[in-house]
Formats: sequence, C-alpha cells, structure tokens
Amino acid sequence: MDTGTPTDEPPLYCYGFGNAQFDEARAELRVGGLAVELEQRPLQVLALLLRHADEVVTREELFDTVWAGRPTVDNVLANAVAKLRKALGPGEAARVVNVPRVGYRLVGPVQRTVAGRRLRSQLALRVGEPVPGRGHFRLREQLASAHGSEVWLARHDKTGEARVYKFATAGDRLAALKREATLYRVLHEGLGDRDDFVRVIDWNFEDAPFFLECAWAGVSLTHWAEDPAGLPALDGPARLAVFLQIADAVAAAHRVGVLHKDLKPSNVLVMPEGGGWRLRVGDFGSGRLMEPERLDQLGITALGLTVTQVLGDDASGTPLYLAPELLGGQAPTVQSDVYALGLILYQLWVGDLRRPLAPGWESAVDDELLREDIAAATAGDPALRLASVAELADRLRRRDLRRLEHARLREAEARAVRAERRLERSRARRPWIVAAVLLLMLGLGVSLWQYRRAGLARDEAQRQAAIANATNQFLNEDLLGAGIGGDSPAWYEKNPSLREILDAAAQRLDARYRKAPLLAASLHQTLGRAYRATGDFASASAQLGKAVELMQGAVGAGDDRVLLARYELAVMQAHLSHFDQATSELDRADRDAGVRRQTVSEIGLRSHLSRGDVEYQRMQVKAAYDNYQAAQTIQRILHPDDVPMAAHILLSLAGCDLRLGRAVDAERIARQVLGGAPFTRGRIGRAVLGMARSRLGDALRAQGRYAEAIPVVSQSLADFAAVQGPDGQGTISTLSTLGYLYSLSGDDRRALAIERDVYQRTLRRWGPDSQYTLVERLNLGTQEQDAGDLAAALADIRAAGQGLAATSGEHSPVLQAARVAEAGVLSALGQQAQALALIDQVDPVAYQTTTSDPGRAAVLSALRAQILWRMGRVGEARPRLRQALADMQRDGVAETEQAPFRALLAKGPGTAP
Repeated sequence: MDTGTPTDEPPLYCYGFGNAQFDEARAELRVGGLAVELEQRPLQVLALLLRHADEVVTREELFDTVWAGRPTVDNVLANAVAKLRKALGPGEAARVVNVPRVGYRLVGPVQRTVAGRRLRSQLALRVGEPVPGRGHFRLREQLASAHGSEVWLARHDKTGEARVYKFATAGDRLAALKREATLYRVLHEGLGDRDDFVRVIDWNFEDAPFFLECAWAGVSLTHWAEDPAGLPALDGPARLAVFLQIADAVAAAHRVGVLHKDLKPSNVLVMPEGGGWRLRVGDFGSGRLMEPERLDQLGITALGLTVTQVLGDDASGTPLYLAPELLGGQAPTVQSDVYALGLILYQLWVGDLRRPLAPGWESAVDDELLREDIAAATAGDPALRLASVAELADRLRRRDLRRLEHARLREAEARAVRAERRLERSRARRPWIVAAVLLLMLGLGVSLWQYRRAGLARDEAQRQAAIANATNQFLNEDLLGAGIGGDSPAWYEKNPSLREILDAAAQRLDARYRKAPLLAASLHQTLGRAYRATGDFASASAQLGKAVELMQGAVGAGDDRVLLARYELAVMQAHLSHFDQATSELDRADRDAGVRRQTVSEIGLRSHLSRGDVEYQRMQVKAAYDNYQAAQTIQRILHPDDVPMAAHILLSLAGCDLRLGRAVDAERIARQVLGGAPFTRGRIGRAVLGMARSRLGDALRAQGRYAEAIPVVSQSLADFAAVQGPDGQGTISTLSTLGYLYSLSGDDRRALAIERDVYQRTLRRWGPDSQYTLVERLNLGTQEQDAGDLAAALADIRAAGQGLAATSGEHSPVLQAARVAEAGVLSALGQQAQALALIDQVDPVAYQTTTSDPGRAAVLSALRAQILWRMGRVGEARPRLRQALADMQRDGVAETEQAPFRALLAKGPGTAP
C-alpha cells in the first residue's frame, strides 16, 4: 500500500534519548535497539513529553491531548506513566519525573530528526476514536492515504491486538475492497489456512465509511529494508530465503487461478517470527481471477469483480513493476506477476527496493546463476520469460546443484579445448597419429557437441555424400516403392498403410546395406521410431535392437551412438512389459557410459530420462522421480529451448507426484503446461496437450473434484483420439480414467460399459499378456464388483493378478493392487480367511504408488478391520476401524470411499455387516 503525500500538518520526529528511540511516524519505541510493544496511551504520553523535553507538561495538557478531554478515572494518567516507565526499563525510566500536583517532565538531553509528516484524514477519522462499527478497536495511526481511501492501524482497548482497516467511500475504491475480499475467499477456499497471505478478517460494505478489516502483518517490505536490523543485516542466502516466501505465496495464488497484478514491496508485509522473519503478501485489490467459473464452484459471490476485472484486460498496478506487455495494452498473465517478482528479487539482492532494472544492472549482481534467473524472470518478451513463479522458485532452490552442473560443463569444455590443442600439435609433429588422437577425443564423450565436432574431422564430405546417396535410394526404392520400384503403379494402387510400408522397407534393409553397418543401423533406428509412433512397440523394439547390434559391432559398446540407441531400446522394452530386459539394458548402458552418465551431456540426459521412463513403467515411482529431476536439470542447461522435451519431463514429474500423493503439485505442473507460451500446440503438439489435460484430470480426481475433472478428461480423450485413433495408448488410458471418474461420481453402469470397451481395446492393441492389458482387466474386475457381479469380478481380478505376477514380479506395485481387489471380492463372497491372508501380503507403500488416490495405507487398515468384523471379531475390529477412518480423513480419502466403513462402524456391537 502506498503512503500518502505530505500535507501541511506539523512534522513528525524520530527522538533519541539515552539508549531509547521513539519514531513518531511509525509510533514505534525501541530500547537497546529492540522494539518494545506498548499501548497507545503511554506512547502518546511519551510523544508529548518528548516534544516538550525538559519542560513540565501539565496534567490538564496531557488529558486534553492524549484523552481528548474525555472524562477518565483519577489514576488513568498514573497508570499510563507507570507502563511507560516499565517499557523504558531501569536505565531510562528515571527520565520521566513526576512534578507533584502539576504534571510530568522528561529530563534531557534529547536528539531529534524529522521522520515525516502526519497524513491528513479526508474521511474525518481521528486518532483515538473507535473504528466505526468496531467499538472496542481504536484508531492509532493513519498508515496510507489516497483519494477516497485510507488505511489505519487500530488496537483493541483491552487486549492490545492490532488490526489494519482499509477504508473507502465509494466508486473504484469500494470496488477494490470488494474485489480483495472476493479473491481472499478464493485463496482461502482453494488453499486453506496459509500463513503467507495477509488475513482478511471481516468487512463492512453496508454503511459508509466502508472498510476491510485485516490482521496486522507487520511493516511493509520497503520500511523493513531501511531498518538496520532488517534487510541490511541479511546475507545473500538469507535474502533469497526471504524472497522465496513471497514467491511461494504468489505461486500458490496462481495455482487457484488468482493473479495479483500489483506486486511491489509495499504490498508485502514483514514481521519478526521465531528469530527470523515472516513475510505475507497482501492487497489483492487490483487482482484478477483467471478462472471465473471457480466462483460458482466455490459458492462465492463475485463482489467487486466485473466482467472486465475478471478477465483482467486492464493494466492497473505500479508502473515500475508492470511488465512491458501490460504497458503495451496486453492482458495480464501469470508471467506479468513473474516480471514483478523478478524485479523484487533484484532489489532484495542489491539491498535497494527503489532501484529500477536499468541497463547495466548485471554489474550489481555478483552471482552468475542469480543473474540468469533475474534475466529469465524479467525478459521483455513474455514468450522468453519464465513460464511460472513456481519455476523461478525451483531454479533458486536448485542453485547449488545448478552451480555444480555449470562447473562440470565448464570443465568439459576446457577438456575439449585442451584436446583440440593437443591435436593441433600432433598434426604439426606427427601426422601419422592424427587418427588415434581423434579416437581419443571421441572417447572423452563428456557431451554431445564434442562428439559432433570430432565427427566433422573425418572425411566429412565423402561420408555425407555416401549417406545421402544411400538414404535417397532407401527412401525411393525400399520405403516408398517397397522394393518394386518407386515409379511402379502397382504399389500405390494398393493404397498401403503406413504399417505396410514400414514392414516392406524393413524386409529389404539388411540385404541392401550389409556392407554399410553404421548406415544400416541408423536406418533401423529410424524405422524403430516410426514403428513407435504407430504404437507398434514390438516392431519398434526389434528395429532398435538391430540398430544396437550393428552399431556395437562397428564402433564398440562404449560409443555414444550405441549408448543412446540402447537407452532408447530399454524404454521400448519397458512398454512391452519386459522389465527385466529393460533394466538389464539400462544397467549395461550405464556401465559402459561410466562417468559420462554423471556429466551435463546427451549421455547423462538420456540415461536419466530413460531410467525414469522405465522405473515409472515398473511403478517404482520414487526412483523415477529422482531420475526425471536429474534429467530436467541437464535439459535446462543443455537444451533450454527444447520445449517438447521440457513438457515431457514436466508431465512425467507430474505423473510421479500423483503416485506419491502430491496432487496439488501435479495440478500446478499440468496447468503450467496448459498455460500457453512456451507450451503452445504448435510447439508441443495436441497429444502432449492431451497428456497435460489427463494429468490435470487425475490431479483433480485425487482431490475429490470429480465434477471439474470429467470435462477436462473428456477433452483429453478427444485430443488423443484425434491424434492416435481409437486404439492409441493415450486414447485407451484416458478413456479408462474417464470410466473411473464416472464410477466415483456414482454412475456405475456407465463406468462398467466404458471399462469393458477399454479392455477390448487393450486386447486388440497389446494382446492378453501385456501389463497394460492386465491392468485394464484388473480395472474391469473392480468395476464389475462395484456393479454387483462378484463372480465375473473374481474371475477377471484373479486372471489379472496371475498375469501381473508373471509379467511384473511378485513384489511389483500393480500386483499389490490386484491382491487388494481380490481380497475385497473374497470378503464380499464370505471367504474371510482367504481375504485376510491376501491383505496381509500387501505392501502399503508399493500399493500407494499404483494410484493418485491418497491414503492407501489407511484404506488397507480399514479393509482389514472390515474383514475381522465379518469374521465375528467385532471387539478387535471396532478400534482398528475407528483409527483407520481417522487416518483416511487425515489423508484426504474421498468421502464416497469412506462411507461404507462409516456405515459399518455405526452398527451396534455384534451386528453383522
């Protein structure tokens, strides 16, 4: 909140006497450098005594000034002086001298400097008067003023509790108060009780002066930055920690669709807490709601939010912190807030919250990574700016890891330069060892660009010409002509499918290029990727396997090309549920890669990314998450502009977050990818946007927001079907998710019909033994159980469990889910002993990783208690069930899932379920 302009009121002073200081402008007393909490009346007595230091101030003058002449009890002045002396402490209390029957005098010496001028109230509000409509709170100090609005500090008469009141008359100022109240409700409903927003307690929009009543949250960031005990006392890491409090709050607001639009130091408040500092973001009076429909979903009246203000097509805010596109008339976005925070980050680091981001600002930032972050957050073109506040915060938190990776990259570059210099010397002295030195450079393998530069030194013109001729021949005769001549009409009259074209080309590849193994390997790799795009993972795996075999025979197991092909092959094997083969392939590739796996290089990137994909397919989610994070770090350094790869890694991390019970984090990532630039349809494709919507739907489902999730997943299904067709992997997976949502919403009939369709599609696509098919058969059995067909449910669930044990192993997470499902059906059929034996085999940690639904350990406990109850062991079951329900409530398990167990607990002792 901005301070008002000076008026012709008398100046306010900052007084110093002994080891005490009193700032009239802030109404703040410090003794020994520490702030002292004191009620309003004793502070006003002190102010008057200081203005007349070494003079006697009469009792009448004190009563007229401090108590405004109102009748008081006899000892009220004596009590105020006693409190003042106690606050001053033994060293300074003696300065306040009682002059019997006359008044009081403060003994000098006293130094004073001008601290400002008192703001003049335009709303006829006065210090000492009650807050209109809040009789127990009295106005203590006017904090800010603007046309038609004022901000005041008030304190409770008895408790001394401080509150801030934002007053307004009408018009735009009243609309801003209403808007702030509305957006605070959205924040509270969407995020719960958070301590990083200024709390709005109440409001009065009925009678003038209208006001918003807020909790006291300290001084503004601007004032705190000028306090020697505040910002100047913090080192660099502590300043970043302070900034991260602000960034986390704004990122949370963005998660629930709230833009701030007026981020600046005066709208961030600071107060001491636990030996440190607590920062809170306030003043959403200029804010915008990105998703207006959330108001209806939350049942919130849109106070102060017109259509224009909801859509946010204005550029309100403080000019210094406005992003360039807002000054050009564009609508505010998440990246507008990112820009403002980037400037605040710069100002906090340099310790000057009034310094603009002028040309040459980099010289004031002595940290290379921080310069990168500030530049990325404040890029003039929003398309080049960081996509979210969460990404900015993540970069700052990973500074140590990024610094290490930068050092490794610089060392790799230095090694490459040294190798080139040695090569030049070798050429001059011993031409006959040039080839050996080139091979040595290839062996370094610390990054992809080194490999490419080395390759350019070997008869490049002849090699490229040979490759071009051979590739042209392959395309015309084998791929397009399918071996019968590219100009033959017979092949085209057949109107072959892409799959037929690929099959025909694959049959002739080895015979044509048996004398050029590296070229044949490259073409096998290309065919493998083409098969993968059609969803034929078996053919893709076969082609990639041939590519690895040919490359390894030609250049050896440690060559970069071989390693990259093997990482690609491992992922295909995992898609086929051949997890042992995939893991072995990864292990061999990592062993041959050696230290290259730990460098910022294409090898390091693909190793972690492939390992993440394989572990995710195996449902080893924590290991997958760690590898995806490592891949993301390398990608941002090595390929910062590769938007499709960035989107793939982000959505993979979101998938892991879902499995690890972090649905809110997964929702944030999905909305980031769906939020526009740089993740546009033109850059990442419709299928990736469909995956982002699928992740968002899963995240909403995990939070119990089924009505929101269904349209999101339906759009995801349309995206995948348009790109992949009815039997594409994404299409099938998303259709299964939609069926589950209908089940959770109570439409079991529709859910069962969808799941039967899903299972038939998986059979056509992958056959009966694939993990994909087996998981969908498990889902079908579960849905049959919900529909009451227990016999069919048991048959399908058992068959799925047996297949998963053979495919994925006895300890796989998906097998845990199958055991839980089978135990549920057995218990419903009255076979309690068998059901209990199955439940006791389930690993709750592994079971949790199979779903984004929270609280699986608590659900397992509830199932066990239910089985014990059905066995007649009610006395043992009841306390277990009660505890399990408490744990389910704590973990956020859906009410629909809790309902059967609550109904069981409500039954009387000894009552059979």
